[in-house]
Amino acid sequence: MKEYNYSLIPERVNFDISTIDLKVQYSRRETNVKVEGKILQDYKDSLRLHDINITFNTVAEVKCITLDFFESNYTNHKIFKVNEDLNKFDFWERFGYCPDSGFYEVDSSELLKEKNKLYDPSNTFNLKHYLIVGYDSYIEILAGGYFYDISNK
Repeated sequence: MKEYNYSLIPERVNFDISTIDLKVQYSRRETNVKVEGKILQDYKDSLRLHDINITFNTVAEVKCITLDFFESNYTNHKIFKVNEDLNKFDFWERFGYCPDSGFYEVDSSELLKEKNKLYDPSNTFNLKHYLIVGYDSYIEILAGGYFYDISNK
């Protein structure tokens, strides 16, 4: 398998992934990823977890990897820091999203450039390379976009 260098841009989501299990239900039109996570208020008031469902549309490829992403890629990725010298929680409160949630877009993805020739040569679907990181596994998804919902447990 070819190695890629990762530059990760945190997605602007109002949750922080806090899970071991990543559950994927795949179909070409919609692929659902279920994780557990926390919202900012949980860090202030309690440590409860929420069910988070991320629904991707126009999915070209999904890979599930049972390794700790940060341990197995510790030398070939960089997380783009958006926190403007604020700590994680101050940033989250000020801007309304978690600056390092465990959900990223891979910037200038070599994998996406390679796979776009196969899946979307005319760039009709505007595919992006997403990464969802749990504690002991991670998911890579090539998809056109996503939406998410957060529910109480």
